[in-house]
Amino acid sequence: MTTYDDMAAPPEVDPAVRLLSTTPVPQPRAADDTPWPDEPPPDEALPDGAAPRELVLTPASKIKIKPVRWLWDTTPNGAAPTSHGRIPMYSLAIAAGGPGLGKSQFAVWMTARITTGTLPGELLGKPRGVIYAAAEDSWTYTIAPRLIAAGADLDLVFRIDVRDDNEPHARLTLPIDTSLLGKAAEAYSVALVVADPLLSLIDKNINDYRAAEVRQALEPLVAAADRYHFTILGLAHFTKAGAADPLARVAGSGAFGQLIRSLIAFAERDTEDGEKQFVMSLEKNNLGRLGLPSHTYVIQPCAVDTEEGPSYVSRFALGPETNTSVRDVMRDENAVGGVDRVERSEAVEWLEDYLIDPARGGEATPKDVQAAARGAGISPNALREAKKKLNVQSHKPAGVHNAHWVWRLPGSAPTAGDADG
Repeated sequence: MTTYDDMAAPPEVDPAVRLLSTTPVPQPRAADDTPWPDEPPPDEALPDGAAPRELVLTPASKIKIKPVRWLWDTTPNGAAPTSHGRIPMYSLAIAAGGPGLGKSQFAVWMTARITTGTLPGELLGKPRGVIYAAAEDSWTYTIAPRLIAAGADLDLVFRIDVRDDNEPHARLTLPIDTSLLGKAAEAYSVALVVADPLLSLIDKNINDYRAAEVRQALEPLVAAADRYHFTILGLAHFTKAGAADPLARVAGSGAFGQLIRSLIAFAERDTEDGEKQFVMSLEKNNLGRLGLPSHTYVIQPCAVDTEEGPSYVSRFALGPETNTSVRDVMRDENAVGGVDRVERSEAVEWLEDYLIDPARGGEATPKDVQAAARGAGISPNALREAKKKLNVQSHKPAGVHNAHWVWRLPGSAPTAGDADG
């Protein structure tokens, strides 16, 4: 038997040859005679003037790094610099919520702060222009009066129109007009482009529920924002039903959630005192911190003087911080939706009996109702559903110092001077 000791030592192999020998060599054709995949065409087979496709590798050491700059930064005194950044510059952000929650008024509020240099962030003290692309509201009756009510510098807010001899009703369309939009933003020193709503700007031939097509429309816009140094604030609606994840509720393709760097969400909730409260929270922040404080806000009625009389509009006003987020509100809504028919029916019967008790005269404070409901085994969600089913109203005596809100059944005699909640 031949042993390894009997074999001659292998000859010395040149290192270069050894390296080449590690290159994989073609293996014999498979037994099933499957044909080999086509080889890429040689360079000489390319069309005239076409460069061959190639990969370019850049070492990370050659990439210049920069800190994130924030268009809107609510960092309080004493906190780490830019630790409360909410909307990063040169990116796509979305403001989303259900109808009637003040998203457009928020966009006008942002516009006013940027054009007057009063928005906390990179541009504080540096007024800049804003392009406001609106597809649904009237400039004459809604947008311009809202801008005045918000205190915007109207000389720095630009309506955008498209002139096209071949299309008399042309409008701003993505991705067709992306390059023109970027150049216009650069020419007018624009810091923000508002898209109200964002879906209205996407080419009608693009299916906004197909991720690949949405990317085709919006990726060039994101690239233009970085190249021409502007930020996009797109307004979007929430779907009527879904998970308690605000990002998953943004109408349209999931690609919206993948492309945006910031999501500001809006919701409305019932407080324990029976009042309505608007809540705004940062629900996505790819370039900064999540878990920043949410804010309450109000939508205030406002009259704007015109040459032909007053114009009645509304404006956004940022309120104090709150521990309740939009995600919390959605979670509560989903829980309410989970109350079964029997539980709801029992809660309705209990609440009606409780309020019509002669000792109460058809009304009681929310605190008393909630305490009694707990004692009767009625869940908070079932109680909330019963309140809606019975159309129970919240009232507060006007002009009474430290007056309490009360829940009142429809038809119960109101107290003089009551205020509705």
